Formats: sequence, structure tokens, C-alpha cells
Amino acid sequence: MTELRTTLDINMVILIKNYEIIYVKDLLKNNNIFSKIFPAPKTVLEVCAPVLTASSKDEKIIKNILEENGIIFEIKKLNKDIIWELLKR
Repeated sequence: MTELRTTLDINMVILIKNYEIIYVKDLLKNNNIFSKIFPAPKTVLEVCAPVLTASSKDEKIIKNILEENGIIFEIKKLNKDIIWELLKR
């Protein structure tokens, strides 16, 4: 069983290249992985596009799920949590 995660645990961005972000979010949810969609922090993308975020504590599981489903992705680690990243100047 996966530990309970909150927004403060979200410290990585998953950039999806070949699927819709909602599909991947639902896939992770169906595998009991906590994830959220946020605007991309400027440290990750220069444009304000939606990105899927999750906890690096679940990184191995997420990689396995995405690879098993043929999803092309890139993971970017954040310095702190997503809220801190979005609010910093």
C-alpha cells in the first residue's frame, strides 16, 4: 500500500510526450499514485502549460507504470515542493 501523499510531497514534474495528460493522471490514480496537474513552473518550462506532478517517493513505481504502458516521458526534479516552486520569483 502506498503512503498517503499531499501537495507538499509533490516535488517532480512528469512531462508526457505521446499521451494526453488526463489519461496518464487516470492511469496513475488507478495504480494508487497521488498526482496533480499544475501550471508548469518556469524552472521546468518557459511556457505556462499544464504538467503532471507527483512525489519523487513514487518515482520508481511511476517509471514502471509508464514504461509498461508505452508512455514516453521525462521527469524533472524540483528544488522543493510544487507550491514553493510556483510562488518563488
